[in-house]
Amino acid sequence: MLPARLQAMLETALLSVKDEGQREDLRIVAGAIANATWQRWLSSRPPEDNRPEHEWIVFANIMKIAEAERLTLSDRRIATAFAFTHDTSYIPRITEAMIRAADGERKQQLEADKKLQRTVHMEKGAANARSILAELKDPRHSGVALLTEEEIERCADIVAGHDRWKIEQPHPLGTDLLAVVCLEGDALWPLHPIGVLGDLERPDPLRDACDPAPWREALMHSLQTLRRYRGNWNGLPDEPFKDDASIFRTEEGHRLYLQWRKLWGL
Repeated sequence: MLPARLQAMLETALLSVKDEGQREDLRIVAGAIANATWQRWLSSRPPEDNRPEHEWIVFANIMKIAEAERLTLSDRRIATAFAFTHDTSYIPRITEAMIRAADGERKQQLEADKKLQRTVHMEKGAANARSILAELKDPRHSGVALLTEEEIERCADIVAGHDRWKIEQPHPLGTDLLAVVCLEGDALWPLHPIGVLGDLERPDPLRDACDPAPWREALMHSLQTLRRYRGNWNGLPDEPFKDDASIFRTEEGHRLYLQWRKLWGL
């Protein structure tokens, strides 16, 4: 069973869905997938990887953005599956802050190692998504799969590319709205207070979460990341970015980004 705090976060995230029928369908889909991935992988996540709340906050972001973009119910089901399966393959993270602090050969080695680890992370995550989602049944209909084969494969495909923007590839393109919604829901995580805490709790380097200075430092690194990789899409003039610096292409994703920046005074 999910811890009570995570169940409460799931219910809160669903409040963004205005249509009652869609909300109920997504409650069942999200509940089944969240419980399954929690038991299989997420409950044993070490602090070097991330906070246990990560997927639930990504889910909440995605529900907000998907509602604003009026995604179909099937697309929202796929995005829900993405939220709870995309980081099921643990990696000992090489962070942007670690790379920025290095120089010379060490910096080059860290960048190469990061590209390899992120690729393995995505490939294994996609395999995990296919595996767990194929096992799940719809509790409303005996023997019926929770998701269609097409929905499972679409989810796995998005998981298989969800961090490509962090290894300097122009992915996804703005024409793939569902993948963009998933990216933005995930990319907002390090601006959330729990996301910042997740950065501070990683033991390399060990930082004092009771000191305001490391919080601001972590936030500045995250903001740099959201700006640095905008250059991935240089030469693609039709990409519908909402400003001249960040990676956001949806109105709601960009609104949330600006609101978090305003809260933190960035």
